[in-house]
Amino acid sequence: MSGGVDSSVAALLLKSQGYDVVGITFQLYDFSRSNKKESKGGCCSIEDVDDARIVADKLGIRHYLTNSRERFRKKVVDYFAESYRKGETPNPCVACNTFIKFDELEHYANLLEADFFATGHYARILHRPSESDAYEIYRALDEEKDQSYFLMGVNPRFLSRCLLPCGVYSKDQIREMAVAAGLCVGKKKDSMEICFIANTNYKDFLKKEYQFEDRPGEIVDENGKILGYHQGMHHFTVGQRKGLGALGLHAYYVVAINPETQRVIVGDAKKLFVSGMMIDSSSFQNAYRYQGKNLTVKIRSRSPLIPVKIETFHETHIQARFEEPQRAVTPGQFAVFYDEKRVLGGGAILRSVPEFAA
Repeated sequence: MSGGVDSSVAALLLKSQGYDVVGITFQLYDFSRSNKKESKGGCCSIEDVDDARIVADKLGIRHYLTNSRERFRKKVVDYFAESYRKGETPNPCVACNTFIKFDELEHYANLLEADFFATGHYARILHRPSESDAYEIYRALDEEKDQSYFLMGVNPRFLSRCLLPCGVYSKDQIREMAVAAGLCVGKKKDSMEICFIANTNYKDFLKKEYQFEDRPGEIVDENGKILGYHQGMHHFTVGQRKGLGALGLHAYYVVAINPETQRVIVGDAKKLFVSGMMIDSSSFQNAYRYQGKNLTVKIRSRSPLIPVKIETFHETHIQARFEEPQRAVTPGQFAVFYDEKRVLGGGAILRSVPEFAA
């Protein structure tokens, strides 16, 4: 129970279905260490913990607060910083679901001798006994709210015990149920920011927490011609236009970042479109089964479903080609593959194909 409306209604729904429900809230980050307003922290702030307790009391269920800060720091926050050091653009929410939430839920479910554990994610888990006898993740019925992308790396062994009660409802329906039940979170705004960066300024966070310093580097075109200078790779992401300074009369965009040379490579808008990508295959172990098949993929959490084919599969990486060139394929973001509504797997984008390597 994060203190938001979705997980609160998940608990409400499960209780109404006859389950003996226990609420678990993870304390993931110590906001008292920094001068931040808790209300700006997205999920998991002190106010959110209080809201989770109030909801649990309203529902008449037990509630526990766990200290998950050390594992969260190592698996999510350190990963976030390291990605920027490598010139990538990370997605900490995918990392949190992959390495923290479901492991923690299983751990506490076992301690409490619970049969199942649940979250407020908008996604579905379906059992296919007639085919592979597998429990698999599917897109939510509410396509606009679907969060299956963020569950890409969840270990399949968790799925037979996991319940996702919000996945068959729309966001409006979830809010209506919360209001009707008199829950204090019924009209609470969704958390949109990175939970451990309460002031939304990741550059200040990296400087304070990980000693990132401005490190001058060159801004070059795809031919290696120096057009200007920057103050650190972590200020940029592929597709970015702002923050490049005056580079002449042309409108330039970031098309690649080279961590070895500290160079930011820029080009015009058409240079952002690429025909394919290479992704890390370590969390997509069955990718070879789908080689050559017509699939769809999301290349970032808010991207549409894009027609794609897996062309080659290797032990460490997968190469995939889009049906049509795609804009701003960004290293560090996650590519998640689907067969219609079923999540097949995915991995972090290593590079686009072709790629500028100035």
